[in-house]
Amino acid sequence: MASLTRAQTKTALTLCLIAALSVIQTSAMMPGFVSATSIRPSSQTSEIGGTVVANNTNQTVFQIQPPSSTINAGAFAKFDIHIVQSSSADIYLVARGVPPDSVAIFTPNVGVANPTFDSSLTIVTSADTPAGNYTVTAVAIVNGMELTTQVELQVLAPVSITTSATMISVSLGNTLSMTVSTNQSQYQPNSTVNIQGQITDATGSAVSDATVSIQVDAPTGAELFYTNDLHADSAGIFQAQVNIPSNSPTGTYTVFTSASKAGYSSVTSRTTFVVGTSTTPSVIIEAVYTGDSAGNPISTFSIGQTIWVWVVIENIGTTFQGVVWIQVRNPNGVPTQIQIQISKLDAGETIKDGVGFTMLGNPMIGVYTVNALVSNKLISQGGTFLASADTQFALTG
Repeated sequence: MASLTRAQTKTALTLCLIAALSVIQTSAMMPGFVSATSIRPSSQTSEIGGTVVANNTNQTVFQIQPPSSTINAGAFAKFDIHIVQSSSADIYLVARGVPPDSVAIFTPNVGVANPTFDSSLTIVTSADTPAGNYTVTAVAIVNGMELTTQVELQVLAPVSITTSATMISVSLGNTLSMTVSTNQSQYQPNSTVNIQGQITDATGSAVSDATVSIQVDAPTGAELFYTNDLHADSAGIFQAQVNIPSNSPTGTYTVFTSASKAGYSSVTSRTTFVVGTSTTPSVIIEAVYTGDSAGNPISTFSIGQTIWVWVVIENIGTTFQGVVWIQVRNPNGVPTQIQIQISKLDAGETIKDGVGFTMLGNPMIGVYTVNALVSNKLISQGGTFLASADTQFALTG
């Protein structure tokens, strides 16, 4: 386990998406809060495999290479992403136009350009992905501004029937996945909290027009803010700005969010922030991703290869003895691995914790889901889960 500064870990991988709503909305004021507003970001688009240059005050360059790739159904294609920003900027990535029965995995999907940010987009197809030509759009949210660029993916028929049994399988249900975060972990009274999040489906694609509700509870447990009429934009993004009055109590505030859309199962998520100082633990998972033993991000693995799950955790509350849980589910959603790490987190400390494992027996080829959770103690000892985040990786045979 290694200790990191907040600046260092902000360049690591996380699972939160920031942006804005497709329409401007203002919710009714609730006790303890002045207002909540949602804002739509501006957007710019490039040609296939091109470079986006945003000519704003802080110039941004958004590149993706190669511009195209050809694979057989059941294989995967990888594209490199490079972002350059003239000043420090939060980066959030999501895909649109992912082929059917396929999954898009960004490694990482969130980070900071200071001044550069590098990632990769891996499109994992299955034997059921229809042959054809696809245009996949990579969306980068850079400090609230939406930039898009595209790549061409040609999917050919599976190589042969005899090899189809070893091809990647993608189990896709009508499920939603949601992440939520705040633009800072700590605030003072009479400041503004920017609550932001992103909604995807089982393919990793953005889900637009999902209905989102947000509730904020004070340290006392009293409900201080609630709205249920937000809608995600075309990039699956939602955002709300909440003003904290000068007489707000200090301590840990909890943000509860839920999202729903016809044809999908609903989803919930939560995060916390601190006003002033907190007398209780307040944990944020800033990053979760798969990689190697050195912490380098990797999204595809072979059978027998050691898979490392890395979690970056920040404690903005009091010191506590935390438990990090790693649960891995196979392409059918069945739990296959559970790992536990016990770590002490001092007040204001950020740690990067890694757990390595190897799939035993005859594991399924396909896309696996990783769920990382943090609790204040073992659940058998009365512990409570404080934070969670998800990522994916592909086992390719």
